[in-house]
Amino acid sequence: MNVIILFLSLLSSYVASPVEQEHVPAAFFSVQPEVVLAFEHSVALSPRINSFDSLAGASLYMSKEELLLAKGTPLNIAPDPWQECLEYQYADMSAGICEGIVTYINVTPAQAGQYGLKLNEEALNPADRNVGELLGTPDYVAEDGDVYIRGSAALKIYRNAHSGEWDGIDLFDANAS
Repeated sequence: MNVIILFLSLLSSYVASPVEQEHVPAAFFSVQPEVVLAFEHSVALSPRINSFDSLAGASLYMSKEELLLAKGTPLNIAPDPWQECLEYQYADMSAGICEGIVTYINVTPAQAGQYGLKLNEEALNPADRNVGELLGTPDYVAEDGDVYIRGSAALKIYRNAHSGEWDGIDLFDANAS
């Protein structure tokens, strides 16, 4: 019998009669702070360049014929040191050609200093650090430079590990290994 009484006393706290009123603490009705979603509170600026169409007057994935029409005859055509392709070397840039398509574009600081550097026809000067204004923060920071990704294209600005000065810039397919 004691067990039944104990059982009923335990259950009585869960069963409330309809005449009893539940006491709600006064703090429940106080003004609660407004919820602010993280994306509404972000102050990060969008980069001005949100796609990579061209670097130094050449476009990634353009055909060899289109490159020749845009840039003219290269000063030199050499084997690519990293791939089994050819590198078309111009005074202001170099372009890797694999299977008749531009797979990367490279510009050195000396070329940029003499001819200027344009990304999507906008002046880009990694030495003056206007990169953040144009591209925002890097998607990846590697030991040898900063990487920015837009869609399937990537832009890497190589930096000297000791001085921090830029050593070159590449536009390439971000999906290529």
